[in-house]
Amino acid sequence: MKHITIKNLTIRYDNLTVLEDFNANFGAGLHWIHGHNGCGKSSLLKSLCGVLRVGNKTVNILNFDINLKALKAKSQLCFVADKPEVYPFMTGIQFLQMVAKIKGVNLSKDLYQWLEDINLTQFQEVEFSHMSFGTRRKFTLSTCLIGEPSVVLLDEPFNGLDKQTCEHLKQWLLHAKKEKCILIASHDNRVLKHEYDSIVELS
Repeated sequence: MKHITIKNLTIRYDNLTVLEDFNANFGAGLHWIHGHNGCGKSSLLKSLCGVLRVGNKTVNILNFDINLKALKAKSQLCFVADKPEVYPFMTGIQFLQMVAKIKGVNLSKDLYQWLEDINLTQFQEVEFSHMSFGTRRKFTLSTCLIGEPSVVLLDEPFNGLDKQTCEHLKQWLLHAKKEKCILIASHDNRVLKHEYDSIVELS
């Protein structure tokens, strides 16, 4: 089964063409979107989750068009951007509860265990404006464990993480890829090395 289908995707910013007639299919597994800065990695992920508008019948998530069946398509995925931008007045636990409410689920025991494993429990009541970049990053990455998304889109997920969290995230990815379709946009492959099921090179 193909979790993601992309047909003739073109992304332009004014006179700059980032991607042109890009085609790809992704099933369950771990997929690396690789390339230098500015080649379109982030734009590709944003187009797959609806943040960046694309034409109808260009992107399908589990056979749901990202425009024509937006709610059903987006309910299947989780997107974590490279910059953890969250309401500054919101605490860590409030952010996670908000995401869970949007998805219509409760925070699970597995999520609370994850927070403990990566030393986030102590920051649950801290506002994002008072967190370090790495702590904010860990909270946004924790949304991958909310609602069991079938498609996970991660932009430079290991940036700003300590060694312990990198290892926990790596192990979660290697377990989750058995059933989920996970796309990681990054120029750095030092953490996962040869664990990817496919590599897409953008130039």
